[in-house]
Order: sequence, then structure tokens, then C-alpha cells
Amino acid sequence: MKSLVPIALIVSLSLLAIPASAREHCATRWFDPERTGIRPVSQLDMVPRHVGAHLMTPPPDPDVGDHWPWYIWLLNGYPQALVRECTVRGEGTTVYVVVEDSQWQTRVFQDDVDAVVNAWDNASLGIHPDQGIYEINTTYFGAAPDQLDNDPKIYVLFYDFDIAADGFFWYFDMYPDGTQPFHSNECEVVYINCSDNDPGGSYLISVMAHEFQHMIHWLTDQDEDLWVDEGMGELAMWLYGDPDPVVQFPNNPDNDLTTWNSTFADYVKTYLWTLYFYEHFGGQPSIWAVMHEPLNGVAGYDRVLDQIGSPMNFVDVYSDWTVANFIDDTSFEGGRYGYAGETLPTFASVTKSSYPVPTTSGAVLRYASDYLKFINGAPLRLRFDGADAGVWRPRVILRNGTTTHGVAEIPLDAFDVGTYNLFDFGETHDTAILVIGKTSPTGSTSYTYSTEGIPAGVEEHAQAGSLRLLPFAPNPAAGTSAIRLEVASPQRVEVDVVDVAGRVLRHLAARELAAGLHELDWDGKDDAGRSAPAGVYFARARAADGESAAKLIRLP
Repeated sequence: MKSLVPIALIVSLSLLAIPASAREHCATRWFDPERTGIRPVSQLDMVPRHVGAHLMTPPPDPDVGDHWPWYIWLLNGYPQALVRECTVRGEGTTVYVVVEDSQWQTRVFQDDVDAVVNAWDNASLGIHPDQGIYEINTTYFGAAPDQLDNDPKIYVLFYDFDIAADGFFWYFDMYPDGTQPFHSNECEVVYINCSDNDPGGSYLISVMAHEFQHMIHWLTDQDEDLWVDEGMGELAMWLYGDPDPVVQFPNNPDNDLTTWNSTFADYVKTYLWTLYFYEHFGGQPSIWAVMHEPLNGVAGYDRVLDQIGSPMNFVDVYSDWTVANFIDDTSFEGGRYGYAGETLPTFASVTKSSYPVPTTSGAVLRYASDYLKFINGAPLRLRFDGADAGVWRPRVILRNGTTTHGVAEIPLDAFDVGTYNLFDFGETHDTAILVIGKTSPTGSTSYTYSTEGIPAGVEEHAQAGSLRLLPFAPNPAAGTSAIRLEVASPQRVEVDVVDVAGRVLRHLAARELAAGLHELDWDGKDDAGRSAPAGVYFARARAADGESAAKLIRLP
């Protein structure tokens, strides 16, 4: 019959083989652009097309030894479906293990199948040794789909990939064959490459956990940003107990967390982010909340942080995460800047050891990091100047050997210029690390930094200042954005929003404020209730003993 010959799939993406030196273990991203081409299918039409005498119909309750034709995929170029005979070689309470017939007893053997079944049903290598992949993933991430075959078990199909990837979940399998641009095997299946790694080894079993997470994520939030989806897949590998090694990303931390380019470093950065969020912001319930949150990407994380009552937003967490990646110190501030479940290698940095450091230029992507390490120094002043069109969160880490003494944020003025005085450099701490991060999705990525001597008469307590506006959050913003104001002593403070010409648009406050941290909201409107146009604005705080400013980029 026609389905027994190769079937060319006419699609809009070109797939290239991945060289072994830059291997991906998950091929799902190659199909990601096709999510927009998914055709709506009514619930009444969500029924299998492979029925009756159709050769590709699985038995209602497959047994070991049952076999039928399956679509398998050639991906080196335009995707091409081949129809190949595959046989059920193992069955557990949660899984069927199916092997393409030419691979049986050549690359896949019975002990491999037994190991896979045991890992899905009974045991793992991680923090839940008495639970298998199915129980762990459905507990942490959500229910598995079961819309077509009315069989709750998941299929794992081994075949010989023609690309250097380890596995994938093919979401068109979730729809009846013929209703979408690609063919469907009409069951919940993850595909695993049996040609390059031990089919029954812990690594490929961990990849199965990764791909099963993609399947669950498809059901909970089909249009989720890929970096979030892949990060959850990486967490699934950690939960199973064989996560990806922390390599490549530490060598180049200037890698935007929210951009997915499918390098191995991308897997690692999303792994570290998701593990850090899991460990510090609520564990399994928060992971479940992100999985089921309709908002995507940064907005989804912000919503979940609100739901769990955290005073932090995504940018705050990102800023702490960049520090944790460099020091991984669980002994400081209750473990805020470290990982309990992972040990990180040294992250790359630029080292400075002779002073003064002249004005030096750099650039960093949004939601990425540059690390500048200063050693062999004496008391000095660090100066940072970020491009005015950006929003920046520079931090300073103070360390003596491997002991962390402090982490501080450099206060910036309205032009993104700030200084930090290292009063005890060379005495109580021998290393200072300037962590540079950009937190706006648009604008210039460039910055400069330098050092100078601390001017005479500058007292150590002046570092904090008596009046300071912290950055807007969110920033940029299309709606309401909050700004925090630090007041050192009780005093009358006036806070206004002004445009780039200094004209006052909105009076936010003019009253006595107690010492401490205060938060004010600007809804993007002037005093007359009119919406301000997109552009650059400044919050300006004034008091008897000083003033401060902070910048906001308002989106359309």
C-alpha cells in the first residue's frame, strides 16, 4: 500500500546534520517552528485514523512480540518519514519499549529493554530512588497526554537516527494522522537514537525523562518559550539522576538565557537556571506552577513569583543567579548564592591585577553575564557606565580566597553610571568580582568600566547614601512599573516622573517618609490621567539631604 514507501514531507524548515563536536541530545527544537502550523482539531475529531484493517494500527493492549509498521523520521535535510516494522520488546506498568526490527539484537538487547522498563516503573538515580521516570515526571510537571490511543502507557521507540542527536518528542503524534502537515503514529511516543550511546545506559534513560517532559509540557502549555521547555527537560534529567555535565556555558557566560540556539551551552544555562529556581523558590509546587502558567518565558516566571508571594521578580532572581553561578557558595547568606544539588566549575572571567584600570569597553547580551575579577589590589573605586539605552544590574562580589564576604548592587544614576568603593580591598578581602548584567530586551549592550583611587574625605558609611532610587521593575514596561526608594532617615521626600527634557509628568509622592524601603507605582500616565507615549522617562527623588534618579524605558 502507499504508506509502505518513503513519504516526503513538504515543510518550511531545513534540517542539517549536527557534527559530533557540537552534539545535541534533543532534536525537538528542529520541529519547533512548525508549532504555528498546527491545525485546530475538534474534540469530536480527535480519534485515531489508524483503525480497522489499517496496517499501522496497534493492538488495543499490545503484548511483547506484537509488531506493526511505524513512521520513523529521517532528519538530515528535509524531514522524511519512512515506514518500518517495529516490535514491542518490553512492557511495564507505565511503558512499552519498541525497537525497529533491524536494530534488535544488533544495537538493542534484552538487558537494555529490561533496564528501560525498570527505570520507567521502579527506580531512578536521583533524589527519588524508589520512583521511576513516569511517577517523577507526572508528579513534578503534570499529567501525561492520552487523547488518541486510550492507553496511559508511554511508548519508547528505538531506531537508528541519521543525525547526531539522542532523542525527540514529535508533537504531531498527538493528532490523528492526516490532520496535520506531518504524519502521526497516533500514540504517546518518544524516539530514542540507539546507534551512538548505550540504549540501556543511564544517559539515554535520562534523555527519555527529558523527552517525556516535552510531551507533558506540550499538554500543559503548547506555546511555551523553548528555553523554558528545555530547562524543564534538563531538570527532568537531574531528577532522574543523570543530568548534563556543566560544560561550555561556564566558558562563555555571555549567553542570553532567554534565547535558544540549540548549542550544548544552551542546555546547560537553562539547566542551571531551572535548578536554581527549583532550589530557591518553592521546589516542586513552583515548578508545577511554571509548567501550567499560560504566560510564557519571563512573564510566566514573574507571574509565578507573584503567586508564591516572593518579593522578587524575574530580574531580581536572574541577578542573584549570575552571582551564584560564579561563587556557588552555599555557606553565605543561607545558600542564596549557591546550588545544593550541583557543583559548578569556575566561570570564565577577565582578570585585572594592575591599577588604575583605564576606561575599558565591553558588551554583554541581555540576561547574560560578564565577570571582571580584580586581584592584588589596595582600596580603590570601581566605576561602571552602561549604555543609556540599556537597563543594567551590576553587582560586586567581595571574597577572600573561597570565602564570600559580601554581595552588593552598584547604585546607578539616571545615566546608568555608578561607583563602588572597595575600602578594604587587599585587607579583609583579596578579590572583587564585578558582575555585569543587562536586563532590558532592547537597547545597546555596551558598557565601560575603570578604577581610580578613593577621593580623600570619602567615608565608608557614605557607600549606601541617604536617599536612593532603585531600578524600576519591570523595565522596560508597557503598563505599571514599580520603583523602590531607600530612605536612610525620616524626612520629607518628593518623587516625580519627568521626561528627557526635565518636564514633570506625574507627582508620585510629596510627604514624610520613614527610614527604610518604600515602593511607588507609576501606571504610565501623567497627572491628568493621559497615557505617556513610548520613550525614556526618569523618576526623580528629592529630599533635604540629597536626590536620586532612576530611568524607565516605556514601551508602546
